[in-house]
Amino acid sequence: MELAPTTQVIRETFAEELGLLGGEVRDAFDDGARLFLRGVLPVAADVRPGDAIRGGVALRTAGPDILVHPYTFREVCTNGAIRAHALQTRRVGRVELAPSEWGVREVIADLRDAVQACAAPDAFRDGVDEMRSALEVQADQMLMLTAMLSRLGHTSVVVSQVLEQFERNPDPNRSVLGFMNAVTAVARETRDPETRWRLEELGGAVPVLRPPRPKPLRGAARLESCGGV
Repeated sequence: MELAPTTQVIRETFAEELGLLGGEVRDAFDDGARLFLRGVLPVAADVRPGDAIRGGVALRTAGPDILVHPYTFREVCTNGAIRAHALQTRRVGRVELAPSEWGVREVIADLRDAVQACAAPDAFRDGVDEMRSALEVQADQMLMLTAMLSRLGHTSVVVSQVLEQFERNPDPNRSVLGFMNAVTAVARETRDPETRWRLEELGGAVPVLRPPRPKPLRGAARLESCGGV
C-alpha cells in the first residue's frame, strides 16, 4: 500500500513550517519509505552555565503514521534528544495514495499543527526543566538504566558504548543528566537511522525515569504486625 503524502512532501512541509517559526532542519534521512527529521529553533536556555540547549522538533515516519515530538539540541557537543513522552507529541495518520485531494490537504494541515505544538514555548520549558532536575539526581540506578537499554532491543555492544561514554566523560556529580548525555552521544555516532532514533528517544526519556519503589517483604510486614522486636 502506497501512502500519501510522500516522504518528500512531508519533508518539505516540515521544513517550511519550521522556517516560519524561525528554525531550520539540521538532520534528515529519507529513503522514500522511511523519513527521519530533526530541526532546531532559535529558542535557547542554559541547563547549567555554559551548557546551552536549543529547542526543536523531531519527526519520524516509516508507515501509516507520522510521529512528531519536541526535540532538544545540546550545542556544546551537538547531542540531540527526542522527548517522545512529552504532552505535545502528536501522531498524524497518512492516507492511501491517490485519495481525494482534500484528504491529503487535511493530513498536511494536521502535520503543520503538530510541528507548531511541538515547537511551542511550553514544550521547550518542560524539556529544560526535566534536564535541570536530572542534574540533581545521581545516576545510582545504572543497572536499571542499562537493563532498560537491553529490554528495548539494544545490543550488548550499544550498552557497553553507553557505559564507556559515561565513564570517559563523567558528569562531576555522576548525575542522571550525565547518563542522558552518554546515551545521546552514542546516538550521535550511530549510522543506522532506526537505532539512532531509538537511542535519542531513550535519551530524551532518561530525565523522567525513576526506579520502581521496592515492595515491602512479606516477612517484614508480619513482624511489624506482631509488634516487631
